[in-house]
Amino acid sequence: MFTGVSLVRAVVLAAAVSATVGAAQDTDQEYRLKAAFVYQFSQFVDWPEAAWGHLKDVQLCVSGAEALQRELERLVKGESLRGRPYLVRALGPQDAVASCQVLVVTARAKGDVTELLRDTVGRPILTIGETDRFLDDGGIIRLTLVERRVRFDVSASEARRAGLRISPQLLNLARSIRGGPS
Repeated sequence: MFTGVSLVRAVVLAAAVSATVGAAQDTDQEYRLKAAFVYQFSQFVDWPEAAWGHLKDVQLCVSGAEALQRELERLVKGESLRGRPYLVRALGPQDAVASCQVLVVTARAKGDVTELLRDTVGRPILTIGETDRFLDDGGIIRLTLVERRVRFDVSASEARRAGLRISPQLLNLARSIRGGPS
């Protein structure tokens, strides 16, 4: 289990948790750091074996922020998960989420976040978002800025509902965990 988790990855994630974002207007730096979180999160999650089936790549879908999409593309270039290369793609309001393994919904996402998350119910999709109500709406991980640091909260109950298992190493770094450990 947690085949991608190593002590090195845990240290890298812990360092990202302690890094600060510069001035509030420095969205590039903020999205660079959030992209690192998203990439690391994917390394600390176990998907059910059936979720991989015939898939050739790991799709990181981004709804709402081209800057985050660009940072993710740069960061995951040449990287893989379970022997599958990452593919980053923009997700428009009418696009289906079924082919995503990771869905990132930024505060700039167009459309109804609740409806988008409703489309992920029962699917092994790691959902990550920025909005205040993201966990209330059914998301799994919520990123937030606290005193210029990126922090995250986890809904372990939503992860279980999606069939995902989150590493205890990741849960230990979370600001809060809803629904007990996954």
